[in-house]
Amino acid sequence: MIADDLSAITKERVRAIDGEYEFNGYEHIHAGNKKSMETRGFGEMLDIKNPKIKDCDKVIIQSKALDKRKTYELEFKLMKNDSLKYSFKHRGTLKNGLIVLNNYTSRCHGIPFLLGGCQSFQSRIGLTRQKNLLIQDYYDNSGAALFILWAGYTINYAEKYQKIQ
Repeated sequence: MIADDLSAITKERVRAIDGEYEFNGYEHIHAGNKKSMETRGFGEMLDIKNPKIKDCDKVIIQSKALDKRKTYELEFKLMKNDSLKYSFKHRGTLKNGLIVLNNYTSRCHGIPFLLGGCQSFQSRIGLTRQKNLLIQDYYDNSGAALFILWAGYTINYAEKYQKIQ
């Protein structure tokens, strides 16, 4: 899906992800590698539910290698006019040229596979060939109605964010 514009991150190049990026994306790619005119903000792509981040304009990322092999801690600072609005950290593992974040979530409602379903979500982060930020999300929404109708879908989508410095 994103392989045509991916600059693979290696163990030696993880710090290349450090820097400042625009908060709002410039290119959104749906499943099937289809580009969309609708872009998403950084917080929405990482499934952050905090009203403080609505009007942010910049993201600062700082990485730190951890003791465990190929494991890193990424600190994200969400800014508005150079003022810190929200800060958080995620751990991640380097895999296939991207950092797989530990932001996996799974929410179930109703009686799964009978009258309900489950939603799963996880993000991967990397760089484009132009050294812009790339966030790729995996979203799975699966469920059923009385074992007869399978209702659900799995999608991958990505957003690109312009590097400021």
